[in-house]
Amino acid sequence: MQDRILPFPALAVPGAIAGLVGAVLIDAYLLLTLVVAGHLVTVSGFYQYVASGALGKAAYATPGSVALGIAVHVVVAIAWGIGYAYVAARTPQVLSRPLLSGTVFGILVMVSMQLVEVAANIYVLPNTVLFFNGIIAHVVFFGLPVAYIVERRLGARAAH
Repeated sequence: MQDRILPFPALAVPGAIAGLVGAVLIDAYLLLTLVVAGHLVTVSGFYQYVASGALGKAAYATPGSVALGIAVHVVVAIAWGIGYAYVAARTPQVLSRPLLSGTVFGILVMVSMQLVEVAANIYVLPNTVLFFNGIIAHVVFFGLPVAYIVERRLGARAAH
């Protein structure tokens, strides 16, 4: 028996919504822990770091780099959300187990984004506290919200 494959827009919308929510939540958490509580970086420095993946060190001196960093972060998060929705729609186990799937997804996103940072020559080896803060950020504030939003949106379609 072949499962009905949802058209791309049916996957893209829930995935994009999930990715956008995940982007807002992970940024809120990271800004709270790194800027407000930790005083480790400024808000502009946080987004300039993201932009530096595209602009290099020039991001720290370019006036529009904060806006670019925000835009890049949102676009990347939406892409991850759509990718998750695509996999979840085709893999019933992923869709039906959002806690496990979201946890694995969050770790996968964290590792993948660190590899992107290495490739962009901007990776900074975190200490133990920052490493675990990154895991919490990517699992609790990105992977799990994406998984639960996709499960609610696509699971409702699968039930009909």
